[in-house]
Amino acid sequence: MENPLFSQLFHNTYGLEDFITEILAGVLRSDPALLDSFVNKVLGIKGRDFIVETQRIYGDLTVDLVFYNKKNLCFMGNTIQAIVKEQQHHFEKCQIVLETEQQNYTNVYLRYCSKYYNTQEIKDIDYAQFRIADVCTFLESYSNNPLVSAFLDFLEDNNMKGITELNTDDLVAISTFTDTIGKMDECLDSIATEFTMLFGYPTHGAPRETQERLKRLLELNSYRMIKHDILPGGGGWSEITVCFDYEKLTGTLTNLAVWYWCDKAHHQYGLFKDFFNQNKHLFSIHPGFLFEERPIGLRIILQKPLIEFDQKANRLQAIHDWFVETLKIFRQFADKTPELNWNIPL
Repeated sequence: MENPLFSQLFHNTYGLEDFITEILAGVLRSDPALLDSFVNKVLGIKGRDFIVETQRIYGDLTVDLVFYNKKNLCFMGNTIQAIVKEQQHHFEKCQIVLETEQQNYTNVYLRYCSKYYNTQEIKDIDYAQFRIADVCTFLESYSNNPLVSAFLDFLEDNNMKGITELNTDDLVAISTFTDTIGKMDECLDSIATEFTMLFGYPTHGAPRETQERLKRLLELNSYRMIKHDILPGGGGWSEITVCFDYEKLTGTLTNLAVWYWCDKAHHQYGLFKDFFNQNKHLFSIHPGFLFEERPIGLRIILQKPLIEFDQKANRLQAIHDWFVETLKIFRQFADKTPELNWNIPL
C-alpha cells in the first residue's frame, strides 16, 4: 500500500460501507470538476454544478449518497454486501420519495453501487447498477489527485478494486479449495449440536448444506451457519450467525465471527437496541467486540482472527471451543432479556 492515509483513519467505530461512502463523497467534493465528471460518466447523468451529500434523511428513509443540481436529483445506494430482499424494500422506498421529489426536479434517478453484480428489477424510474470496481476504473484517470490516490489504495487494501489479472498462482490455489472448504465444514459441523441447544437447529448453512454455505461465501464473503427469526414479531429479518468472515470490516485478516443481526424494520428493533445498550458490557468486555449500526439494521459482533489459532496444539478443538464459548455469551444476553420473547430453546 503506497498511501495508508484512509487505512490509518479507518477503525472499528465505522462499518466499511459507511466509511467508503463518506470518503467517496469527500474525494468528489475536493474537486468540482471531478464530481461533475463522476455524475456524467459513472452515474450517466448529464449536467454540471452538482452537489453531493451523504446519509440524507427523507422521513424514515436514509439515502447513502444524494447528488443534485437545479434540475437533477439522484439517490445512490452503496453496499458491499446486501440481502436482496432488504435492498428491494429500500429501493421501493427510494422510488416513492423520488416520485414525490419530481415536483422539485426535472429529472430523478436511482443508482446502486455494489461490490458484486446483484441485479435488481426496478421499474418506472431511471435506474442503473454498477460496481465499486467501476468507480475505481473511473478514478484511475485522476490518480494524480492525492486524495484519489489514497482512496484507491484503501480500496485495494480492502479487496474492493476487483480482479485486475488472473495468473497461474491463482489457478494453483483452486487445487486447495476443496480441502479448505472441507476444513471449514468440519469446524462448523462440530458446533452444530451446541448451536442447536442454545438457539435451535440452523435454518441456513446447516450440516451437509455445503452448497448453501458456498453460495453465501460468494455473495457475502463469509462461510456461515445461521438461525433466523430468533426474534418474534416479524416485519424484518433477525438472526444469530457463526462464520468464517472475509468481509474485512475491521482489517485484512480472516476472522471467526458470531453475531446478532436485526433489521430496523423488525417490530422489536427499538426494544432490541435498548436492551443491548443496557447490557453492552456482556459483549464489550471480550476482545473482538464490534457494534455496527447501518441504515437497514444493526449487528452485535464478537470476532477473533483465525491466525491467532495457528500456534494451538489442536486448532480444530480450539476453534470449536471459541465458537461455543462465544455462542454462550450471546445466549447469556438472550437469557437476561426475556422481554424480547426470544424464539430459541428454553
